[in-house]
Amino acid sequence: MRFPDHSIAGKNGLNSLVGGFLDILFPPGCGACRQSLEPGEKGQLCGECLSQVKFLSSPSCCCCGADLRPGAGVEDRFCLSCLKKQPIFNSARSLAHYQSPVSDFLHRLKFKGDTAAAFSLAWLAKRREDQKKLTGYDLIVPVPLHRTRLQARGLNQSLILAKLIFTDDINKIQPSLLIRTKNTQAQTGLSGSERRKNLRGAFSVKSGTDIKNRRICLVDDVFTTGTTVVECTRALKKAGAAEVAVWTLARA
Repeated sequence: MRFPDHSIAGKNGLNSLVGGFLDILFPPGCGACRQSLEPGEKGQLCGECLSQVKFLSSPSCCCCGADLRPGAGVEDRFCLSCLKKQPIFNSARSLAHYQSPVSDFLHRLKFKGDTAAAFSLAWLAKRREDQKKLTGYDLIVPVPLHRTRLQARGLNQSLILAKLIFTDDINKIQPSLLIRTKNTQAQTGLSGSERRKNLRGAFSVKSGTDIKNRRICLVDDVFTTGTTVVECTRALKKAGAAEVAVWTLARA
């Protein structure tokens, strides 16, 4: 007969007790406006801030995930751009529009190293039923930063988001598979053509890595023009990837 491990139970109980005590002393606040929340709601948003989040939903483009007007129905369909020329990636999906408070969270994470903001973003993602369908990929690859920018920033926001959101597939996350070979100019403020020129040939797959016939989920923070994920996809498919599905937290 195997007896329960009372030491573990006692430790868990103590942790819960300490956590509850700390919640009373330091009540958790809304991740956006800091308004006090009920104990145990760490990382969540208050009702008012949650109502400001504009989640992406149908109708959207079956391919690139762009938000479509419901005039032609509420079913997903191809947008005009993808009908004219299908992107190199197989599909792209985003959680929400790039506006406050989502844009504020991403700015805090990306430029201020505020990892608490990432927990609020992960909480938002887990509220969505369609996020649970993000399975079946062989590998999950965060968009990499150049080592110079990584050293300056101290974190890769895409890797943090991947680890917090794809918790059931944490062993599939490959942060060093894709390499940023050029320390390119920041994309902010560049036109579409300037972005494409800036990132051309900026990514490659790590030498000796076999990804032939693999299905890959590429993770980034924001989908703006799609230039970054297109160049990443180009490198992955050149190395033999069978499919690349893009997932971003926000869409601008």
